Amino acid sequence: MAAEYQKLSEEDNGESRVFTQQHARDERLDARMRAVYFGLIAFALFITLSYGFIIHFDNKDKYDVVGGIKHIKSLNASSFKGSDAQLQKLVTNMYNADSDKAQAGDITLNWGNKIHGEGDTSDQPLFTHVNEALFQKPIYAKLIEIYNDNLFHPSVCTAEPKNEGARKAQLQAYLQLLTATPVYKLAHDYLDSLGKAPTDDELFALWFGTYSRCHSTQGSSGWEHVYSGEWKGEEIDGQHNWVRYYLLEKAGQINYHGYFSHENDLIGSFQYKWNDYLKREGGFFISTSPAFDLAIFTTCVLAHSGHSGCTFQLDGNYVAITSFHQKCNAGTCLSTSYPSDH
Repeated sequence: MAAEYQKLSEEDNGESRVFTQQHARDERLDARMRAVYFGLIAFALFITLSYGFIIHFDNKDKYDVVGGIKHIKSLNASSFKGSDAQLQKLVTNMYNADSDKAQAGDITLNWGNKIHGEGDTSDQPLFTHVNEALFQKPIYAKLIEIYNDNLFHPSVCTAEPKNEGARKAQLQAYLQLLTATPVYKLAHDYLDSLGKAPTDDELFALWFGTYSRCHSTQGSSGWEHVYSGEWKGEEIDGQHNWVRYYLLEKAGQINYHGYFSHENDLIGSFQYKWNDYLKREGGFFISTSPAFDLAIFTTCVLAHSGHSGCTFQLDGNYVAITSFHQKCNAGTCLSTSYPSDH
Protein backbone atom coordinates (compact mmCIF):
# COMPACT_ATOMS: atom_id res chain seq x y z
CA MET A 1 0.00 0.00 0.00
CA ALA A 2 2.80 2.39 0.91
CA ALA A 3 4.50 1.69 -2.39
CA GLU A 4 1.23 2.18 -4.25
CA TYR A 5 0.59 5.43 -2.38
CA GLN A 6 4.10 6.61 -3.20
CA LYS A 7 3.52 5.80 -6.85
CA LEU A 8 0.22 7.75 -6.90
CA SER A 9 1.89 10.62 -5.08
CA GLU A 10 4.66 10.72 -7.64
CA GLU A 11 2.08 10.69 -10.44
CA ASP A 12 0.19 13.53 -8.76
CA ASN A 13 3.39 15.48 -8.29
CA GLY A 14 4.26 14.87 -11.95
CA GLU A 15 0.86 16.09 -13.09
CA SER A 16 1.22 19.02 -10.73
CA ARG A 17 4.59 19.90 -12.22
CA VAL A 18 3.15 19.56 -15.73
CA PHE A 19 0.20 21.76 -14.77
CA THR A 20 2.51 24.28 -13.16
CA GLN A 21 4.72 24.37 -16.21
CA GLN A 22 1.71 24.63 -18.52
CA HIS A 23 0.26 27.37 -16.34
CA ALA A 24 3.54 29.25 -16.48
CA ARG A 25 3.62 28.93 -20.24
CA ASP A 26 0.01 30.16 -20.42
CA GLU A 27 0.88 33.09 -18.20
CA ARG A 28 3.83 34.01 -20.40
CA LEU A 29 1.61 33.68 -23.53
CA ASP A 30 -1.09 35.83 -21.94
CA ALA A 31 1.53 38.41 -21.02
CA ARG A 32 2.82 38.48 -24.58
CA MET A 33 -0.73 38.76 -25.96
CA ARG A 34 -1.53 41.58 -23.55
CA ALA A 35 1.67 43.32 -24.59
CA VAL A 36 0.71 42.97 -28.27
CA TYR A 37 -2.86 44.09 -27.54
CA PHE A 38 -1.83 47.20 -25.63
CA GLY A 39 0.88 47.87 -28.18
CA LEU A 40 -1.74 47.88 -30.95
CA ILE A 41 -3.96 50.21 -28.94
CA ALA A 42 -1.04 52.57 -28.35
CA PHE A 43 -0.16 52.50 -32.05
CA ALA A 44 -3.76 53.18 -33.09
CA LEU A 45 -3.95 56.07 -30.61
CA PHE A 46 -0.69 57.46 -31.94
CA ILE A 47 -1.93 57.30 -35.55
CA THR A 48 -5.24 58.92 -34.61
CA LEU A 49 -3.60 61.75 -32.73
CA SER A 50 -1.04 62.26 -35.47
CA TYR A 51 -3.76 62.37 -38.11
CA GLY A 52 -5.74 64.88 -36.09
CA PHE A 53 -2.60 66.95 -35.63
CA ILE A 54 -1.97 66.95 -39.37
CA ILE A 55 -5.60 67.78 -40.22
CA HIS A 56 -5.60 70.56 -37.66
CA PHE A 57 -2.60 72.29 -39.16
CA ASP A 58 -3.71 71.44 -42.68
CA ASN A 59 -7.04 73.14 -42.01
CA LYS A 60 -5.25 76.10 -40.46
CA ASP A 61 -3.60 76.56 -43.83
CA LYS A 62 -6.84 76.10 -45.75
CA TYR A 63 -9.22 78.32 -43.82
CA ASP A 64 -9.52 81.87 -42.60
CA VAL A 65 -12.08 82.77 -39.97
CA VAL A 66 -13.36 86.30 -40.45
CA GLY A 67 -16.22 87.59 -38.37
CA GLY A 68 -16.97 84.06 -37.20
CA ILE A 69 -17.27 82.83 -40.79
CA LYS A 70 -14.95 80.13 -42.06
CA HIS A 71 -13.60 80.95 -45.52
CA ILE A 72 -11.45 78.66 -47.63
CA LYS A 73 -8.17 80.33 -48.45
CA SER A 74 -6.92 80.52 -52.00
CA LEU A 75 -4.91 77.37 -52.61
CA ASN A 76 -3.00 75.90 -55.49
CA ALA A 77 -5.68 74.64 -57.85
CA SER A 78 -3.80 71.38 -58.47
CA SER A 79 -4.60 70.30 -54.90
CA PHE A 80 -8.29 69.93 -55.71
CA LYS A 81 -10.09 67.14 -57.47
CA GLY A 82 -10.77 67.80 -61.15
CA SER A 83 -8.41 70.73 -61.44
CA ASP A 84 -5.38 71.05 -63.65
CA ALA A 85 -3.03 73.74 -64.82
CA GLN A 86 -4.70 74.09 -68.23
CA LEU A 87 -8.16 74.38 -66.69
CA GLN A 88 -6.89 77.03 -64.29
CA LYS A 89 -5.29 78.94 -67.15
CA LEU A 90 -8.54 78.74 -69.13
CA VAL A 91 -10.67 80.05 -66.27
CA THR A 92 -8.28 82.93 -65.60
CA ASN A 93 -8.24 83.89 -69.27
CA MET A 94 -12.02 83.62 -69.58
CA TYR A 95 -12.60 85.80 -66.54
CA ASN A 96 -10.20 88.43 -67.87
CA ALA A 97 -11.88 88.29 -71.27
CA ASP A 98 -15.38 88.67 -69.81
CA SER A 99 -15.95 92.30 -70.74
CA ASP A 100 -19.68 91.92 -70.03
CA LYS A 101 -19.32 91.03 -66.35
CA ALA A 102 -20.38 93.52 -63.69
CA GLN A 103 -17.64 95.86 -62.56
CA ALA A 104 -16.74 97.09 -59.09
CA GLY A 105 -19.62 99.12 -57.71
CA ASP A 106 -22.22 97.68 -60.10
CA ILE A 107 -23.58 95.24 -57.51
CA THR A 108 -24.03 95.66 -53.76
CA LEU A 109 -25.01 92.64 -51.66
CA ASN A 110 -26.37 92.21 -48.17
CA TRP A 111 -25.61 88.67 -47.06
CA GLY A 112 -27.68 89.18 -43.94
CA ASN A 113 -27.45 86.52 -41.26
CA LYS A 114 -26.03 83.04 -41.30
CA ILE A 115 -28.65 80.33 -41.41
CA HIS A 116 -28.80 76.92 -39.75
CA GLY A 117 -31.40 74.46 -41.00
CA GLU A 118 -34.51 76.12 -42.38
CA GLY A 119 -36.05 79.51 -41.68
CA ASP A 120 -35.89 83.20 -42.51
CA THR A 121 -33.06 84.84 -40.56
CA SER A 122 -32.57 87.92 -42.77
CA ASP A 123 -35.15 90.69 -43.18
CA GLN A 124 -33.46 92.31 -46.19
CA PRO A 125 -33.03 91.07 -49.78
CA LEU A 126 -29.71 89.68 -50.96
CA PHE A 127 -29.30 92.35 -53.66
CA THR A 128 -29.18 95.88 -52.29
CA HIS A 129 -28.20 97.54 -55.58
CA VAL A 130 -27.61 96.56 -59.20
CA ASN A 131 -26.52 99.02 -61.87
CA GLU A 132 -29.17 98.14 -64.44
CA ALA A 133 -27.32 99.98 -67.18
CA LEU A 134 -25.57 96.63 -67.42
CA PHE A 135 -28.79 95.14 -68.75
CA GLN A 136 -28.65 97.35 -71.84
CA LYS A 137 -25.87 95.16 -73.17
CA PRO A 138 -27.30 92.68 -75.73
CA ILE A 139 -26.03 89.68 -73.78
CA TYR A 140 -28.28 90.65 -70.85
CA ALA A 141 -31.11 92.29 -72.80
CA LYS A 142 -31.73 89.16 -74.90
CA LEU A 143 -31.64 86.95 -71.82
CA ILE A 144 -34.23 89.14 -70.10
CA GLU A 145 -36.39 88.93 -73.23
CA ILE A 146 -36.39 85.14 -72.88
CA TYR A 147 -37.52 85.54 -69.27
CA ASN A 148 -40.19 88.08 -70.13
CA ASP A 149 -41.50 85.96 -73.01
CA ASN A 150 -42.05 83.05 -70.59
CA LEU A 151 -40.47 80.52 -72.92
CA PHE A 152 -40.14 78.04 -70.05
CA HIS A 153 -42.68 76.72 -67.53
CA PRO A 154 -41.25 76.45 -64.00
CA SER A 155 -43.11 73.25 -63.07
CA VAL A 156 -41.18 70.13 -64.04
CA CYS A 157 -44.54 68.36 -64.36
CA THR A 158 -45.62 70.70 -67.17
CA ALA A 159 -44.34 69.71 -70.60
CA GLU A 160 -42.11 72.27 -72.31
CA PRO A 161 -43.08 73.50 -75.78
CA LYS A 162 -41.26 71.80 -78.63
CA ASN A 163 -38.09 73.43 -79.89
CA GLU A 164 -39.43 74.61 -83.21
CA GLY A 165 -40.54 77.72 -85.04
CA ALA A 166 -40.11 81.15 -83.45
CA ARG A 167 -39.23 79.65 -80.06
CA LYS A 168 -36.31 77.67 -81.42
CA ALA A 169 -35.16 80.60 -83.55
CA GLN A 170 -35.08 82.89 -80.49
CA LEU A 171 -33.13 80.37 -78.41
CA GLN A 172 -30.70 79.62 -81.25
CA ALA A 173 -30.09 83.33 -81.83
CA TYR A 174 -29.26 83.86 -78.18
CA LEU A 175 -27.00 80.83 -78.03
CA GLN A 176 -25.14 82.14 -81.08
CA LEU A 177 -24.74 85.50 -79.32
CA LEU A 178 -23.15 83.76 -76.34
CA THR A 179 -20.88 81.51 -78.38
CA ALA A 180 -19.60 84.45 -80.44
CA THR A 181 -17.98 85.98 -77.35
CA PRO A 182 -14.23 85.71 -76.70
CA VAL A 183 -15.12 83.98 -73.41
CA TYR A 184 -16.87 81.06 -75.07
CA LYS A 185 -14.29 80.80 -77.85
CA LEU A 186 -11.61 80.20 -75.21
CA ALA A 187 -13.72 77.42 -73.71
CA HIS A 188 -14.34 75.89 -77.14
CA ASP A 189 -10.61 75.84 -77.90
CA TYR A 190 -9.92 74.15 -74.57
CA LEU A 191 -12.57 71.49 -75.21
CA ASP A 192 -11.32 71.04 -78.76
CA SER A 193 -7.82 70.33 -77.42
CA LEU A 194 -9.38 67.48 -75.40
CA GLY A 195 -11.43 66.21 -78.32
CA LYS A 196 -14.66 67.19 -76.52
CA ALA A 197 -15.79 70.36 -78.27
CA PRO A 198 -19.50 70.16 -79.19
CA THR A 199 -20.88 71.10 -82.60
CA ASP A 200 -23.52 73.83 -82.75
CA ASP A 201 -26.29 71.20 -82.85
CA GLU A 202 -24.76 69.27 -79.95
CA LEU A 203 -24.45 72.44 -77.89
CA PHE A 204 -28.09 73.32 -78.55
CA ALA A 205 -29.15 69.82 -77.55
CA LEU A 206 -26.97 69.93 -74.44
CA TRP A 207 -28.70 73.05 -73.16
CA PHE A 208 -32.18 72.99 -74.69
CA GLY A 209 -32.91 69.29 -75.22
CA THR A 210 -35.82 68.24 -73.00
CA TYR A 211 -36.13 65.33 -70.60
CA SER A 212 -38.24 64.32 -67.62
CA ARG A 213 -37.99 65.06 -63.92
CA CYS A 214 -41.67 64.15 -63.35
CA HIS A 215 -43.44 60.97 -64.45
CA SER A 216 -42.04 60.90 -68.00
CA THR A 217 -43.23 64.46 -68.72
CA GLN A 218 -40.74 66.28 -70.95
CA GLY A 219 -40.78 69.26 -68.61
CA SER A 220 -37.13 70.07 -68.06
CA SER A 221 -33.94 71.11 -69.83
CA GLY A 222 -30.46 72.12 -68.82
CA TRP A 223 -31.13 75.73 -69.73
CA GLU A 224 -34.36 75.94 -67.76
CA HIS A 225 -32.76 74.22 -64.77
CA VAL A 226 -29.68 76.47 -64.65
CA TYR A 227 -30.70 79.83 -66.11
CA SER A 228 -34.36 79.96 -65.12
CA GLY A 229 -35.11 77.59 -62.25
CA GLU A 230 -37.78 74.95 -61.78
CA TRP A 231 -40.46 73.90 -59.31
CA LYS A 232 -40.40 70.30 -58.21
CA GLY A 233 -42.80 69.25 -55.49
CA GLU A 234 -42.59 72.04 -52.93
CA GLU A 235 -39.00 72.99 -53.70
CA ILE A 236 -36.93 74.92 -56.23
CA ASP A 237 -34.78 72.83 -58.51
CA GLY A 238 -31.75 74.51 -60.06
CA GLN A 239 -31.85 78.30 -60.56
CA HIS A 240 -28.16 79.11 -60.83
CA ASN A 241 -28.18 82.50 -62.54
CA TRP A 242 -27.81 85.78 -60.66
CA VAL A 243 -29.75 87.86 -63.20
CA ARG A 244 -32.80 85.62 -62.91
CA TYR A 245 -32.63 85.66 -59.13
CA TYR A 246 -32.21 89.43 -58.98
CA LEU A 247 -35.17 90.12 -61.28
CA LEU A 248 -37.44 87.81 -59.29
CA GLU A 249 -36.27 89.30 -56.00
CA LYS A 250 -36.83 92.83 -57.32
CA ALA A 251 -40.36 91.80 -58.38
CA GLY A 252 -41.10 90.62 -54.84
CA GLN A 253 -41.27 86.95 -55.78
CA ILE A 254 -38.19 85.88 -53.80
CA ASN A 255 -37.74 86.03 -50.04
CA TYR A 256 -34.09 85.69 -49.06
CA HIS A 257 -33.60 83.68 -45.84
CA GLY A 258 -29.85 83.91 -45.20
CA TYR A 259 -26.53 82.35 -46.14
CA PHE A 260 -24.64 79.21 -45.21
CA SER A 261 -21.30 80.40 -46.59
CA HIS A 262 -19.89 82.72 -49.22
CA GLU A 263 -16.62 83.56 -50.95
CA ASN A 264 -16.52 87.35 -50.86
CA ASP A 265 -19.22 88.49 -53.31
CA LEU A 266 -18.44 86.00 -56.07
CA ILE A 267 -20.39 82.92 -54.98
CA GLY A 268 -22.20 81.69 -51.93
CA SER A 269 -24.52 79.08 -50.54
CA PHE A 270 -27.84 80.39 -49.25
CA GLN A 271 -31.54 79.71 -48.75
CA TYR A 272 -34.62 81.48 -50.09
CA LYS A 273 -38.20 81.07 -51.25
CA TRP A 274 -39.55 81.74 -54.72
CA ASN A 275 -43.25 82.29 -54.18
CA ASP A 276 -44.16 79.24 -52.06
CA TYR A 277 -41.27 77.07 -53.26
CA LEU A 278 -38.21 76.62 -51.06
CA LYS A 279 -34.59 76.50 -52.14
CA ARG A 280 -33.05 74.76 -49.15
CA GLU A 281 -29.53 75.48 -50.27
CA GLY A 282 -28.26 76.81 -53.55
CA GLY A 283 -26.13 79.42 -55.21
CA PHE A 284 -24.70 80.93 -58.35
CA PHE A 285 -21.93 83.12 -59.68
CA ILE A 286 -22.56 86.79 -58.94
CA SER A 287 -21.35 89.46 -61.39
CA THR A 288 -20.25 87.08 -64.16
CA SER A 289 -21.89 87.41 -67.57
CA PRO A 290 -24.30 84.83 -69.04
CA ALA A 291 -21.57 83.98 -71.59
CA PHE A 292 -19.05 83.19 -68.87
CA ASP A 293 -21.56 80.96 -67.09
CA LEU A 294 -22.38 79.09 -70.30
CA ALA A 295 -18.69 78.67 -71.13
CA ILE A 296 -17.58 77.36 -67.75
CA PHE A 297 -20.63 75.14 -67.20
CA THR A 298 -20.25 73.62 -70.68
CA THR A 299 -16.55 73.05 -70.07
CA CYS A 300 -17.13 71.41 -66.72
CA VAL A 301 -19.99 69.14 -67.75
CA LEU A 302 -18.14 67.87 -70.83
CA ALA A 303 -14.60 67.64 -69.42
CA HIS A 304 -14.80 67.60 -65.61
CA SER A 305 -18.25 66.32 -64.66
CA GLY A 306 -19.24 64.91 -61.29
CA HIS A 307 -19.72 66.21 -57.78
CA SER A 308 -17.21 69.05 -57.31
CA GLY A 309 -15.40 67.57 -60.29
CA CYS A 310 -14.33 70.93 -61.72
CA THR A 311 -12.28 73.01 -59.30
CA PHE A 312 -10.19 76.14 -59.70
CA GLN A 313 -9.50 79.60 -58.33
CA LEU A 314 -11.43 82.57 -59.66
CA ASP A 315 -10.44 86.10 -58.73
CA GLY A 316 -8.68 84.70 -55.67
CA ASN A 317 -11.61 82.55 -54.57
CA TYR A 318 -11.94 78.78 -54.44
CA VAL A 319 -14.68 77.42 -56.72
CA ALA A 320 -15.97 73.86 -57.12
CA ILE A 321 -18.47 73.16 -59.90
CA THR A 322 -20.75 70.15 -59.77
CA SER A 323 -22.17 69.11 -63.12
CA PHE A 324 -23.88 66.10 -64.66
CA HIS A 325 -25.30 65.20 -68.05
CA GLN A 326 -27.69 62.50 -69.22
CA LYS A 327 -29.01 60.86 -72.33
CA CYS A 328 -32.11 62.48 -73.79
CA ASN A 329 -34.14 62.41 -77.00
CA ALA A 330 -31.93 65.15 -78.45
CA GLY A 331 -28.72 63.25 -77.63
CA THR A 332 -26.83 64.38 -74.52
CA CYS A 333 -28.47 66.91 -72.22
CA LEU A 334 -27.14 68.84 -69.26
CA SER A 335 -28.80 67.75 -66.00
CA THR A 336 -27.25 70.40 -63.78
CA SER A 337 -24.19 72.59 -63.37
CA TYR A 338 -23.60 74.94 -60.47
CA PRO A 339 -20.77 76.51 -58.48
CA SER A 340 -20.04 76.17 -54.79
CA ASP A 341 -17.51 77.55 -52.37
CA HIS A 342 -17.05 74.23 -50.58
